[in-house]
Amino acid sequence: MKYLPKKIQLGANLWTNILFECDEFLLAEKPAGIPIHETKDPNRMDFTRLLATKLGVSELRTANRLDLGTSGIVLLGKSNDKNKEIDDLLKDSEKEYIFLCHGIPEWKEKRFECFIKDGNKEVKIVRSGGKKAITEFRILSTHTKENISFGMAKILTGRRHQIRVMLRELGFPVLGDPVYSFSSETKKEKRMYLHSFRLCFTDFQGKKQWVEAEIPEEFLARVKEPLSIDI
Repeated sequence: MKYLPKKIQLGANLWTNILFECDEFLLAEKPAGIPIHETKDPNRMDFTRLLATKLGVSELRTANRLDLGTSGIVLLGKSNDKNKEIDDLLKDSEKEYIFLCHGIPEWKEKRFECFIKDGNKEVKIVRSGGKKAITEFRILSTHTKENISFGMAKILTGRRHQIRVMLRELGFPVLGDPVYSFSSETKKEKRMYLHSFRLCFTDFQGKKQWVEAEIPEEFLARVKEPLSIDI
């Protein structure tokens, strides 16, 4: 089922799209550069509180978390009495991200499995003592002039920084990644180029829902070429 995005202004030059909504939850696009939830700084606004205020609801609960620099689809619960059901729905869903990375891989598709151990600022890939992580990568297009590749990552597990640390391990870190990038030019990038693009799930009525976000304009501007995604 297709839904027309509902565009909402959260602040000056800050917008979101409501991509899907039902009685129990909604799917919205988090912009890059804003925290998903409340931080230690009480004066710093976060995406969840801003959206709740704009929608006129007392509270929204974030079911999936995106890093500060990551944009894209977020699932937000509208009532606490469905928390477990929403978490189960998200756990069983298919989640796909798009990214721009440094370099041009020789491979077009790759399944990467490893163990990830959580740390303070970053996570590490370890031989033992971590949690299993699996991602299926697909390169959609390459841009030799910029030495950049455009790709998609389907996560089969939900570990912190999973896509970012795996791409670094493969030698093709996410463009603009402040933690895992090799490049000294990272600070010059306008953002980190990782976007939660697609979520496929079964709703509470048993219907299969396929929700997609738009390719961010910053991606198009960075490669200076059109980008397309084949389902």
